Amino acid sequence: MMIILTGIGVAIMLYIIVTHTRLGMLIRAGASNPTILGALGINVRFLFSCIFALGAALSGLAGMLVTPIISATSGMGEQILIIAFVVIVIGGIGSIKGAFIASILAGMIDTLGRAFLDAVLLQILSTSAAEAAGPALSSMLIYILMATILFLRPEGLFPPKRR
Repeated sequence: MMIILTGIGVAIMLYIIVTHTRLGMLIRAGASNPTILGALGINVRFLFSCIFALGAALSGLAGMLVTPIISATSGMGEQILIIAFVVIVIGGIGSIKGAFIASILAGMIDTLGRAFLDAVLLQILSTSAAEAAGPALSSMLIYILMATILFLRPEGLFPPKRR
C-alpha cells in the first residue's frame, strides 16, 4: 500500500511541477529547444543536471521502496527498463499523462493476464496446452498491447502537444 501511495504522490508532484511551475516551463522549453533557452540566459546544462539528479533521487526512492519485497542487487532495475520503455511508447513519447495512463493500462493487462488467462484458455484448449500457453501468452500481453496501439496510433495514446 505504501508503494502505491508513494507512486501516486510522486506522480501528482511531478505533474504539478512540470505543468504548473516556472521550473516545469523551463524543463519543457529545454526539451523542445535548448538553444533558444540558452540564448535567453538559462544555463541549460545545469537545468538538465538538476533534472538528472531528481531522476536519480526518484530511482533511489523506488529502490528503497522495493527492497523489502525483492533483494537489492546492482542490476535490479534491468527487469523494469523494458516495461518502462513499453509504457512510454504506449502513452506517447514525451507525454506525462500518457505515461501515467499507459502504466495503469499495462499493469492491469499484465496482472489480469497472469491471473485469469489460464482459466480462459482452459475453456478452449486442452489442459496441457492451456498450462503451456497461458504463462507464455500472459507475459506477451503488454507487447501485444504495444503493437496494437502502435498499429492504430503510431504516436501513442496521448502524444504531446506541439506548440
